[in-house]
Amino acid sequence: MSTVAPNSDTARSSDWAFKQLFKLESKCRSPTPALQVEAIGEFPKLLDQFPFPTLVSSAFLKLGDLFRSSPNSLRYHIAQVFGASQQHLAQITQTEELLKRILVVLYSNDPIARVLALRLIGNASLIFAKFPEAQHSILLRYQSSHPLEIVAAVQTTESMLSYSPEFLEVVWETVLSKADDPDVLDSVRVQLIRSLQHAAPNLMLSTLLYSHCQHWACDTDSTNIIRCAAMDTWKAIIQRHNELQSVDAKHISGYV
Repeated sequence: MSTVAPNSDTARSSDWAFKQLFKLESKCRSPTPALQVEAIGEFPKLLDQFPFPTLVSSAFLKLGDLFRSSPNSLRYHIAQVFGASQQHLAQITQTEELLKRILVVLYSNDPIARVLALRLIGNASLIFAKFPEAQHSILLRYQSSHPLEIVAAVQTTESMLSYSPEFLEVVWETVLSKADDPDVLDSVRVQLIRSLQHAAPNLMLSTLLYSHCQHWACDTDSTNIIRCAAMDTWKAIIQRHNELQSVDAKHISGYV
């Protein structure tokens, strides 16, 4: 189904735009999976053509409803739409209602569904990052025994920190614990260590992190990629604080 308006006058009509939205919603509920995927893929085009706040809010709420009730195969495509339409997220006026729909899936018993919910929240960090409900829900996911869920939680944490650095105080102990855990994949530990660079503006957290970076960088059991990540984070935090630069100089002098 084409979402291109037949002429320039119609293109300005919100009535026409909402008719297209309702058609897409109907198509999303088709019993044919291919048609559902096709309809979901049309949402970014519709939003780009008609970036009206009322339409944007309505469209994302409908996607939230679909995400809550759909199988994982469709949830994947819905999460992709949130990533492809990030430029429209700020226009959503019912963000809390949308988040509630996503959290229903994040608290489900299906680990793959939870992974997809984490991906969606990460794609929509711009609007979800400051919500305590979202922050707490991500923190809980670190308790999972499912490796994909841990990876998704780490990636979502990184996305959330980009928009809400204060979130680091919520996940601080958990992130440090996982970064210290040798049983965690090195690729995941590297992401965690690098995400800790968000502590740089905070002197107290940076001071605590300094000793951890020393340990990761100097520990003979650390792999090269862990050492490199630790050094990058080390540099990021000392550059912001004269106090740490002084401590660092004394530390380095001990090796000279």
